[in-house]
Amino acid sequence: MRPVLAFAAVLALSACASVGPTPPPAAPDFSEITPMAAPARTVLYTDCLAQAIERPAVARLSRGEAELLRFTCTGAPAQRFYEALAVLGDNSVSVWKDGERTFRATAVVKDDLFGVDYCSTSSANDPVCQIVLNTGAFLTAKN
Repeated sequence: MRPVLAFAAVLALSACASVGPTPPPAAPDFSEITPMAAPARTVLYTDCLAQAIERPAVARLSRGEAELLRFTCTGAPAQRFYEALAVLGDNSVSVWKDGERTFRATAVVKDDLFGVDYCSTSSANDPVCQIVLNTGAFLTAKN
């Protein structure tokens, strides 16, 4: 049995030795990403953002190094956005109820609502949408 163990040890050591040093990370690619035409649902975002900016209904959200701006719209822009989110289906993880309100998110909620775009409404027909924009460190950078 000992020759087998010795052979296994030699194989393990030679495998480790052949890996070599880890290469340095590649430099970031600073070339511009090729844009595509915006889809029709883009207007749902722009209408909500425009209303939030006009009111103003814009707030800062922060967690660790993540800095976001949250834009809140209501009324007709929020209603259109909420209704359009129905294409994701009410059985998905992106739809939930909290009391009288029904919420629909643009993506699956993993841990919490930080960084998630979502809309809600109730039987009182009072739609509200929250749209977030990742600003990075620039938002709070010192002069």
